Amino acid sequence: MRSLAIIALSLPMLAGTALLDGAKIHYTASGRGPSTIVLIPGWTCDHTFWNAQVEALKARYRVLAVDLPGHGRSDPAPDYSIRRFARAVNAVLEKEKAQRAILAGHSMGGAVMLEFARLYPQKVRAIVAVDAFFPDPGASKPLEAMAARFEGPGGMEARAKMVQGMFTAATAPDVRRKIETVMLGARAEVAAGAMRGMADPAVWREGVIDAPFLEIAAATSTYLTEDALRRRFPRASLIRVPDTGHFLHMEKPEEVNRILLGWLAEQGL
Repeated sequence: MRSLAIIALSLPMLAGTALLDGAKIHYTASGRGPSTIVLIPGWTCDHTFWNAQVEALKARYRVLAVDLPGHGRSDPAPDYSIRRFARAVNAVLEKEKAQRAILAGHSMGGAVMLEFARLYPQKVRAIVAVDAFFPDPGASKPLEAMAARFEGPGGMEARAKMVQGMFTAATAPDVRRKIETVMLGARAEVAAGAMRGMADPAVWREGVIDAPFLEIAAATSTYLTEDALRRRFPRASLIRVPDTGHFLHMEKPEEVNRILLGWLAEQGL
């Protein structure tokens, strides 16, 4: 077993491409474990935001880190709906011949996982949300106005203000720079389109997803509660990480990785 772990750790992170409706979906693949974990980034983020988790997971799992349509190195798309994003994740799993997977998603990645679980329930082994919000139906509608602010002459200023609001005083300068560079580098139509995708009330329609579920949240995200999560995910657990902002998996990667690996072990995954 130890020799297998050493081999997995020494394997390079390989770039791959899946196709969705003729468009390229970029992803990386690492590790050789018997179980697959797919890492889904948030709004205007890319697969590199998960680098610290890839390093921690690849000794035990096959790890796929995805760039959603229009994000990172993936091709633009006709629309940036949450359904399209979920279908992109499935395209990567099919390319890798993964029948089932553990899903991990940050921020908007929570919506993508929710839609994926509706479309492909038989493919979901467990769900891990990292500071992802699951609002009640209709509560997401104000995001439509936010999407409109991301277009036009003041769009970049509005996006920068939003991104900077996700930090805390404890967010390291290098982490801030990385996040701002990638998120503000996304095209305006992607930023607005993906936000409109999250505004769609149909994404948040009522329904139960009966899979093992963990939310790893920033301590400041008090709107995330175990009771609210269990209305949608009956097996939900919530663990908070203190002194972090919205990007806790980048701000305190060792702690997040410890929580993630410990929970997966508890679930027998």
